Amino acid sequence: MLMYPKNRHKEYVADVKKWLIFVAVFSILSLVLSNNALAYSIETKSIASSHMDKSFPATIVLPSAYNNPAQRFPVLYLLHGHGGDHTDWLNKTVVATLADHYSMIVVMPNGDKNKWYMDSPINSNYRYRSYIAQDVVQYVDQHYRTITTPAGRALAGLSMGGYGALHIALQHPDIFGAMASTSGGVDPRPFVGSFDLDSVLGDANTLSENWHNAAIISQIARLKMQSQALYIDCGDNDFFIDANRQLHQALRAKEIPHHYAEWPGEHNWDFWQRSIHHQMIFFSQFFKVESQ
Repeated sequence: MLMYPKNRHKEYVADVKKWLIFVAVFSILSLVLSNNALAYSIETKSIASSHMDKSFPATIVLPSAYNNPAQRFPVLYLLHGHGGDHTDWLNKTVVATLADHYSMIVVMPNGDKNKWYMDSPINSNYRYRSYIAQDVVQYVDQHYRTITTPAGRALAGLSMGGYGALHIALQHPDIFGAMASTSGGVDPRPFVGSFDLDSVLGDANTLSENWHNAAIISQIARLKMQSQALYIDCGDNDFFIDANRQLHQALRAKEIPHHYAEWPGEHNWDFWQRSIHHQMIFFSQFFKVESQ
């Protein structure tokens, strides 16, 4: 620790005050500069559900190019995982910076913590597929300058949200032209009794058809006709890896075009932080091709 001579106490105090003032001014200036450098903007909106008589928050990233009032933008809808919420992607990845770099709007809705983005066959109060596909998309198109065709909309998510993205997009090709799943729980059947799936799909023994129909692998036939762009990735040490491999093989057997990636990784944010970079490139290329 620096020791200041006693006979220079007043000068020392004066120097400290000057230093503190300098630090304060520097901190404020740094904050102002950093905010100015933050080219994108972030908004939080409350979006009502016409099916469930309640509202949910959504985080929305607008790229810096949105300042051009003559331009319309593609939208990536990005879903959170089980137990998460609309802030996860923003707080734990660089998705906002990527949205700015690729000049797309990113909408991160809240799909509740454990409802799997389904319209539940056993509980009419759970209408989360309809909420995302209809209410959220309609709100965004009404309040922002978006490209209002499937060519300008993509849907993606992680884990529960990865399942939700494929599940919703497959049933709404008139809304979403592209979809992606990272570490997705794409087949609920091996996870009876886990992740609150029973509360959405019912008893697996007496209502086995619900579980069968919910599996993405049971829905892929429609991809042949719908021609949506599809991206899937998963870590090789993820507990969902077997279901993702099986889905990939089923897609190959049906000669359905898709992008599949498998890397070293687990079911965590380290993997999802890497994955979102690849997804954004995939979607950017999709939007670019579709706009030509």
